[in-house]
Amino acid sequence: MQTTRQRIIDHLKSKHLASAAEIGRALGVTAADARHHLGILLAEGAVQESSQRRGAGRGRPTKFYTLSSLAQRHNLDSLSSALIAEFISPLAAESQQAALQGVALRLSGTSQPQPGGLTRRLYACAQRLNELGYQARWEAHAGGPHIVFEHCPYALILAEHPELCQLDAQLLAALLETPVTQTARLAPDQRGGRHCTFVASPATVSRLSDG
Repeated sequence: MQTTRQRIIDHLKSKHLASAAEIGRALGVTAADARHHLGILLAEGAVQESSQRRGAGRGRPTKFYTLSSLAQRHNLDSLSSALIAEFISPLAAESQQAALQGVALRLSGTSQPQPGGLTRRLYACAQRLNELGYQARWEAHAGGPHIVFEHCPYALILAEHPELCQLDAQLLAALLETPVTQTARLAPDQRGGRHCTFVASPATVSRLSDG
């Protein structure tokens, strides 16, 4: 079943330009609901505001939305979603974890333990994640390092495939050589964007030294 946000994207693919009210009517939801989902898609970079037109009255100009250049560039979101649905989602939990771990290891770009301590691995991890489009950074905290993603490369299909968060956790575990726990998923921030946060296991971190 398609999510509301995916239906909005599909609508904009066919209509190219639409207001929240028009999208709401087409999808059978309220304009307020459409605006809510459009706000999330704006934060994720999937849609953008286009021209504003005034109606006959003196009210606010109507905002129109269109797909961003990023969303129009390719059909990889649909392809990725289809591949996951066909080859990963039907698997039993244990087999699914093994498959995600294999994908994560390929994405990590390494199959060997990395030299140096945890701090060095954190910097190398952020660099690799940014090569993959995560806009990642790490922060030092008493309870263990926080790895923050300011962009989710899978945002367009995440609602349909939440197992991709497990893929991210496996990817971080491969890069850091320590387990991680997700503490935030597309959480709003003060700048109007959204972020995901993972925390390296405190018990494991306490055993790692930066030699």
